[in-house]
Amino acid sequence: MNAMNASNATSELTLEQVRESILGYVAQGNAGHYHIGRLYNQVVSNKLAEKGGYTSAQLFFSQHVKALSQATLSLYGTVSQEFSEPLCVAYGMSKLGALLTYEKLTEIPLPEGDPGRTSIEVPRQDGSVQRMPFADCSLEELKLALKHKRATAKVPVPAGEAARVQFLRDSLMKHFQENARVRVNARVHRGKTLLSVQDVPLADLERFAEALLDGMQPVRAVG
Repeated sequence: MNAMNASNATSELTLEQVRESILGYVAQGNAGHYHIGRLYNQVVSNKLAEKGGYTSAQLFFSQHVKALSQATLSLYGTVSQEFSEPLCVAYGMSKLGALLTYEKLTEIPLPEGDPGRTSIEVPRQDGSVQRMPFADCSLEELKLALKHKRATAKVPVPAGEAARVQFLRDSLMKHFQENARVRVNARVHRGKTLLSVQDVPLADLERFAEALLDGMQPVRAVG
């Protein structure tokens, strides 16, 4: 087995093989970033570092993969989980990472496949905002768009209701551990807290119903 192409079998690799593979991908530049992310995710999810005597995956990487920071490894891991290798190579991990953050801030779900046509609101020096397709945005323009969205953040959800929302999020995470795209978003509109649930597979509606019931248990207890 070629360790350089064995991201889906990382649980069978030793930590030394993982280290060598990642360093090999580092030498490939942008073309190897997707595979670094896959390797990082597998080490974390399979607790390979802990099995190798380290207290955490972060400690292993900080000691043996010094060419990459923890923030970079986390970025590559998140992006490689959400996008295919060709998209990661085409757009780069930093731009796709910024796009995922933009998605969370705006609560607008990304399209399946190529996100290139996703509309991004980019502020200009004259104070205006221009809508641009993601594919045409530079990383700097994406950062400006994120800064603008954070500056115009919505009214925060009241603390008491935020706790209920978080309990529901935790329930969904427990029931959909293998699907990182399933999420609950909350926003305040005209004084009311509204919820939206994204990316629940149609085939998992039964499991979704169970997650909702589990997430509502504290409310029932109070009632």
